[in-house]
Amino acid sequence: MNENVNPSALGPFRFSLGSVEIFAFCDGILAAPLANLYRRGSDQPTPEAFAGAPTQLSVNAFLVKVGGKLVLIDTGSGQLFGPDHGKLSSGLAQLGHFADEIDDIILTHIHADHSGGLISEGAPVFKKATLHIGKTEADFWLSPGAADAANVTERVKGQIARAHACIDPYDQQGRVHIFADDGAVLPGFSAILRAGHTPGHLTIRFESDGQVIAFVGDIVHGDKLQFADPSITIDFDYDQKNAAISRAVAFKQAADEGYLIAAAHIPFPGVGYVRRDGDHYRFEPLLHHS
Repeated sequence: MNENVNPSALGPFRFSLGSVEIFAFCDGILAAPLANLYRRGSDQPTPEAFAGAPTQLSVNAFLVKVGGKLVLIDTGSGQLFGPDHGKLSSGLAQLGHFADEIDDIILTHIHADHSGGLISEGAPVFKKATLHIGKTEADFWLSPGAADAANVTERVKGQIARAHACIDPYDQQGRVHIFADDGAVLPGFSAILRAGHTPGHLTIRFESDGQVIAFVGDIVHGDKLQFADPSITIDFDYDQKNAAISRAVAFKQAADEGYLIAAAHIPFPGVGYVRRDGDHYRFEPLLHHS
């Protein structure tokens, strides 16, 4: 992604999987000095080790139109990260759709740049959608007393508060569905636990006519360094060791099976293939795929 991209200029990106239409949206751009945030076996910043790291991250969300239903994967940041975010609704409008039409929302995890778009001024944005959350993720962030547990950092306490702000309005209306970490979510959609970035972080796998796409959430940040070296983690990872393990497993499976991935923080539209590059990997954008 070019520096200083205006997310409003990035219209929805359409592609197909089997007989199904899928759209990518840029909800906003996060200013993030990744050289200071990447980690390689240390909890201390080592920016000199990550030359060429990007200074911003796209925040992507995805819409699957299947069986007469509109299914969102993640919702972006909404109002939580300032005026450069919250572009999902305008992206939907460009397609002739509105938030009230969304049938289902599946979260890869509950971090604010994935769940923030659920609410506006404290109220649900999506008036009829059922919100689907994996069991481990829901238990970690939303269980009573979670913020008072031993060893909970101030950062995590803040994330728990934001999780409740985003999820509780749907729960109060009986519109939250908790599903098993590894199993079916909706027809065509299933979940795979890829713990590390958060305790219940998921890949959401969708299949149409024998073709597969994996919505991998935050398994990767950026399109270069972590593909070249999956052991590189990021400060945002709750469990650095398991985040690296999950990334290596996810990359290997995607490369071996040759399916598409869609990622929240790969430059927009964040869709492409994981290819082997010697002992490591590289990302091949769908835009460049023939």
